[in-house]
Amino acid sequence: MCAEFKVSRSPVREALQMLADRRLVEKTPRQGYVVRQLNLTEIHELYELRLVLETYIMEQVCKTGIDESTLAALKRRWAQVYETLPEMIADPVTVDENFHQALARAVGNQAMVDMLSNIDARIRFVRMFDITNAERLKATCLQHLETLEAIERRDAAKAVDVLRRNIEGGRIQAENAVKEALASAHAIYG
Repeated sequence: MCAEFKVSRSPVREALQMLADRRLVEKTPRQGYVVRQLNLTEIHELYELRLVLETYIMEQVCKTGIDESTLAALKRRWAQVYETLPEMIADPVTVDENFHQALARAVGNQAMVDMLSNIDARIRFVRMFDITNAERLKATCLQHLETLEAIERRDAAKAVDVLRRNIEGGRIQAENAVKEALASAHAIYG
């Protein structure tokens, strides 16, 4: 890898360690690193954990409120994405993660922000199969805008309901894409 990327060993070691910390690769002493195989059970469990964490975050944001400038910026961003449809934005996963991270930061609990960031990193690869077309992006936009309206009204029940639909929809999309990829790989490679 050092020769291929024309870098020294230190940045390669650091990058591999970061991937191992995020459980995207496994390190075997004196043998090296290997990419982890997709595990549908783990993916499902991480989405469940994300849902529990974000439900609590949503309840807290509705209870304590959110900075008006943050709320306005989030509304503007998702209205802008909606207005550009059917054009796809460059990196919908990052834009979506930023939305959820902003809500987590609004609670003011850094441990929750870090935990959500860790979950995001671990499911990022499969989330790339979530928002892949204009219809899914449209649904995400509408759900995020509806969530923000519920937060503004401090309607925790509504905000949690919309959040649940958003995360569950993403989980189903991602799991179906992984199942299709695994079936295709099995058909090709036996």
